[in-house]
Parts: sequence; structure tokens; C-alpha cells
Amino acid sequence: MTGAANREGNGKPDELTVSATLRCWNTAAGNLLFRWRNALFPGVFVLAAFTVRPEVILGSATINSFLLGFGVAVALVGEGFRLLTIGFEYIHRGGKDRRPYASRLIKEGIYASTRNPMYVGNALIAVGMTLATTSPMAYLVLIPLFLFVYQAIVSAEEEYLLKKFGSEHEAYCASVNRFLPSFSVIHRLWSRAHWDWKRAVRKDLSTLMGLVTGLTLLPVWRTYFLQGSVAAELQAVRALIMMFAFGALYAVLLYLKKRKRLFS
Repeated sequence: MTGAANREGNGKPDELTVSATLRCWNTAAGNLLFRWRNALFPGVFVLAAFTVRPEVILGSATINSFLLGFGVAVALVGEGFRLLTIGFEYIHRGGKDRRPYASRLIKEGIYASTRNPMYVGNALIAVGMTLATTSPMAYLVLIPLFLFVYQAIVSAEEEYLLKKFGSEHEAYCASVNRFLPSFSVIHRLWSRAHWDWKRAVRKDLSTLMGLVTGLTLLPVWRTYFLQGSVAAELQAVRALIMMFAFGALYAVLLYLKKRKRLFS
């Protein structure tokens, strides 16, 4: 009888069961990935540096230059979106006991434009840095991987928020996009609210340093595989000088931050 009922209903009960199962698996994956989210991004790129290779796409240096520049631009936009988010409304949702946690439902600032602005920024950084590798294999593997990771983590967080805040979270979801920002909201916010750039830099200092490190080392990696070790040596010397300077600056800023003297 159950099978007949499912056939008469055009298979909808079975489809609902499959959909619910997939959501359950996705959320479970998100909860697992949430525990390692901070180490995942640099870890994947370090692994990729030893396993994928840059290429001259379609044999065209022009296309390569475009992809490299476009990728860097996308990554910088992602970091800018993070800074914009933190400067308008800092969210204390870093997790608790390595699981999603929130003391209150944040709906102000950029969170009135998109429900997950920090993950939008993270995804843009990941996609941008991947594009800048000019590696077809990285495009095929890393971009889908990062998009899956971030949507799974968002699913886990939203399940937690729904359980904790109930109808308030449902109303918020109904009025604000999950990912795609509403730029009209950002425009109104920028004209009416105060953006705290000091807090943005202070709170996102590690991500800024990580992005600078990646953008500094990427040319060395690309030059080594595309032009050889001799050509890469000059790039490496420049990169080491820059890394030393940035590292010293980061150490000073981190010291001031821990002493609560950085842009306080």
C-alpha cells in the first residue's frame, strides 16, 4: 500500500524523504567543517601548492593576465566585504565548544543586506585566489570545494539559529537573502551609519595578513612553474623582503592588539 500511495502521489513522499536526508547530511557536514573552518582555507591552499600547477590558459598570456588580475580583484573585494561587515556590525558568533553559537540574532549593519556577509567575503577570497592560480585543475576542484564548504557551514549555523531564535529567525530569513547582498541596503547604510574602520582592521588583522601572504607568495609559485627556477629566484627575493616587512608590521600590530592599544 505504501508503494502504491507513493506512485499515486507522483513519488512526492519519496522526494521529500530524499530532500530531508540530503539536508541532514549537508548540515552534519557543516557541523564537522565548522570545527576546522579557520585552518581549512590555508590548509587547502598549501596542499594545492604541491598538487596543482599553473598553466597558460588556451596558450594566451593575455587570458592569463586577465584571470590573474581578475582573481586578485575578486579576493580584495571579498576582504573589503569582510571589513565592511565588521566595521558596521561586529558579530560575536565565533562558535562555542567548536560548534555554532550566537548570543543574539544579528540583523543590523550588513546583516540587513545578506544573512551571511562574512561567508560571502570568505567565498570571494577563496574563489579569487583560486582564479589567480590560472590552474584549470584548481578551478575544477577548489572552487566547487570551497562553495560546498561554506554553504554547508551556513546550513549548520542556520539550523542552530532556527532552533534558538525560532520565529524571529524565520522572519529574518523571509526578508533577507541568504547570500546575495542587497546593495540598496548597503548604500542606505553607508549614508546613514558610521563605519568603524579601526574595529574592522583590529578584528580582521589575521585575515588581512593571510591574504597579504597569499598574494605575495602566489607570483613566486606561478613564476617557478611557468618560467623556471631561475626566473623565480628574483621573485623569491622580493617576496622574502616583503614578507619580512609585513611580518614585522604584523608582529607590532598584534602586540598592540593584545595590549588593547591598537586603534582603541
